[in-house]
Amino acid sequence: MTERTDLEHCIERWNTKWQGGYTNTREDWDERAGDWDGKLRADGVRARQGEERVAAVAQYLRGRGLLGPDCDVADLGCGPGRFVAEFARTARSALGIDLSERMVDFGRRYAQEAGRTNVEFVACDFQTADVAALGWEGRFDLVFASITPAIAGMTALENMMKMSRAFCCNICFVHQRNDLDDRILRECFGRGPRREFASHSHWFHELFNLLWWLGYHPETSYHRQPRELLLPAGPELAVERARVLLPPEERTPENTARIHRFLRENARADGSVIETSDCWYGWTLWDVRLRTERPAPGRLPWENIKRKK
Repeated sequence: MTERTDLEHCIERWNTKWQGGYTNTREDWDERAGDWDGKLRADGVRARQGEERVAAVAQYLRGRGLLGPDCDVADLGCGPGRFVAEFARTARSALGIDLSERMVDFGRRYAQEAGRTNVEFVACDFQTADVAALGWEGRFDLVFASITPAIAGMTALENMMKMSRAFCCNICFVHQRNDLDDRILRECFGRGPRREFASHSHWFHELFNLLWWLGYHPETSYHRQPRELLLPAGPELAVERARVLLPPEERTPENTARIHRFLRENARADGSVIETSDCWYGWTLWDVRLRTERPAPGRLPWENIKRKK
């Protein structure tokens, strides 16, 4: 039997397509685009926290000198363009890339409203993009990705690094606790929390391990956002929670109705339910120019341990 090395194991894990609560077709993201942009434009806690997260990331990157007037930046899986517009405020140029044409349209509109003239948006599938043919190879000082399946798989990750002449940065969840979701799973379905499914925390440590064995020197930071929201206990919320909490085969009308019934029964007098959550984000930054030849990776460490009887 062929023994797997540490690097081979990490590559195998990164090539696993983690789907999470969303399906990732262009049509699906086009359909979601209006709702995502609308929530970010709303005057509420969710929108304000989105703005705070963008500002915190930008402050961190500016502190590293990566958003200055001599810097060109790309955002992979840019969505409705909030990071692109903020990065462009001080960078020389910012490019937003997204699978969804509608997301890109919302990003262009937002950047225009913010008065950004140094931005470009492109709709394409980064999973199959030819970065050399598109003129993106070695063009950017920073290539950025935040909570996106765009860089899933080794080909996409390698293309991300090929685009950079200096740094790459990836942001993902490392922990997400949601008291309302926990209650829905426990009281409606008799299940415990599904932290891994909801949080994608595996992306954080798997990317670090992969980059390490590839010879890079990834740096990590964390950002925490606790929040409390009042949400309408209507059928739309039931559909959304079913999508996030249940695997595709269980997102049936019956299970959605069960969630809706729970929401109604636990609603306040004004028809809203309280959602208390605590999100931790992991930031991974690495310089593609700095690469060390690691010792030849051998067997996985735990395979070398002989357990005592």
